[in-house]
Amino acid sequence: MKAKIQILGGILVLVLLECAVAYIVIPSPQDVIRAAEARVQEAPTDGAIAGQELPPLSPDEETIEMDLGDPFGITAYRPLSESTMRVDFHLYATIRAADQSEFEELRKKNENRFREQVNVTIRSSDESELTDPSLGLLKRKILEKTNNILGKPMVRSIIFSDFSFVEQ
Repeated sequence: MKAKIQILGGILVLVLLECAVAYIVIPSPQDVIRAAEARVQEAPTDGAIAGQELPPLSPDEETIEMDLGDPFGITAYRPLSESTMRVDFHLYATIRAADQSEFEELRKKNENRFREQVNVTIRSSDESELTDPSLGLLKRKILEKTNNILGKPMVRSIIFSDFSFVEQ
């Protein structure tokens, strides 16, 4: 009986020691929030496109729709649901008319990176994003990635045309 009590006491001491170490090592939620706020304030913004805002359009500035390349046809197998999804669409971007030539040059230069990012975005989207009638979250994700690839915030909005989503 005495041996059982000693073993139980040893286990209890070990568990208490582990709890004390975890209490000391794991930061509190307030510490995590403070550290995240400090990182955000210290982050360099010289190369960050996503945080930049587009200059407001003057009333006489014209925007145009630019084709973002061949239509997309993305097929992806989803192992968790044992289903395959097929997404077909065509993408357009609205830009200032004054930026048209620069946009075309940057788009051609980064065409493959752009297509890869769109493919990754669609493949990583869940069903609710793909069935949203306005496709708002997908548009924002693609808008941010497009402006990052271009190196400057030129694209004002993303337009989906001929969107089709099928899951089998």
